[in-house]
Amino acid sequence: MILRLFCLLAALVLGFAAPLRAQAPQSVPDSLYTGLEYLLTIPKGTSDIAPDRLNEILSFVAVTPPDISMSMQDRDKASGAFHSFSLRGDLSRVLEYAYNPEIPIYVTMPSSVRAQEWLNPATREALKGLPRALAQGQPLLVRGSERETITPDANTGGYYAYKQDRAIALFPGATGPVLVSVSCQPEPSDVGLKGCVVGDDSGWNYLYSGETGLNKTGLGWVDSYMYNAHSVLVFVSDTKAGVVHVGSFKWLNAGWAGVNMVKQSHIINGIKRFASDFKAVLESPRLPQAQELASMYRDLNDDSPESLRALVAPYLDAIIRGGEASGLSGSFKKLLASGDYLRNMSREEMVKVVVKEFLKERLGRQNLIQVAQAGKFPAVHP
Repeated sequence: MILRLFCLLAALVLGFAAPLRAQAPQSVPDSLYTGLEYLLTIPKGTSDIAPDRLNEILSFVAVTPPDISMSMQDRDKASGAFHSFSLRGDLSRVLEYAYNPEIPIYVTMPSSVRAQEWLNPATREALKGLPRALAQGQPLLVRGSERETITPDANTGGYYAYKQDRAIALFPGATGPVLVSVSCQPEPSDVGLKGCVVGDDSGWNYLYSGETGLNKTGLGWVDSYMYNAHSVLVFVSDTKAGVVHVGSFKWLNAGWAGVNMVKQSHIINGIKRFASDFKAVLESPRLPQAQELASMYRDLNDDSPESLRALVAPYLDAIIRGGEASGLSGSFKKLLASGDYLRNMSREEMVKVVVKEFLKERLGRQNLIQVAQAGKFPAVHP
């Protein structure tokens, strides 16, 4: 009985349990692991990257059709999985938005990342050289450490903050430029906190309590952690075809009491969650110019806390009045109704709400408030 209960909790803790009779995905070729292990040394290394050591990985990503999922061998007690997707266009658009230090990362990863901060200003400056290196056909390697916070899990509501080392490498490839992003989480995350996905995950509306535990019946007591994570994201351009092939290799060890509760299906669903919005944003012809987003982000960061609260208040009011509010837990309803949630929001969180609502409106997605431009008070969406 105790074993059955433990297995049930393990399935619940990170959600998205695989169907009982689902066919296991095929495995990535064993020949890729030498290159993957080499890449995972790059973030803390001192040498330039050697593209010739990545030939098998690049070829694999280039020929794997989109929306293919595969299992990978465990690594350091972490479960592993791979998923592929593609982007229409070229790599310049990826660099202009996703790796632009002037644009917050949640613009291109709205359902995956809550916040990100480079811990050394020199890394931000180095990233600004990526577009120039791409235009000149020159290689560039940028290393740095960052602190990242993810959005709530769609099933448990848990969210985590952690430090990780990252390397971003750009170099010429056989069919066009290649970009490789490698991240390694060297130590356990902060304890998991209770968050909430408001309505459907595609709405990009999330709440954060700051309270330890998971927002799932029976799991509110859990002290959960991301123990370690390693990720390799590979972009292989095919300039003639006008497409970028993308492969995501990821290992994750998370759970509680030192036990990894992560299944390969959890990782695959997480990559799909990221890939879906990454594609939707970067492939949209309605995406605002990068300069406009960067300017808006700077202006909002210069606004006073009082001005930002006035901008965000209608958003929270819309959540309270909306149909999605019926799915909120009592503690979140109390925080919203009392005004405590708004009073306790950080500047960073308030800026994020306004930027996301602006982005949703410009992309033609369902938004809760209308934001004409930075510094203008929004109106509740009709």
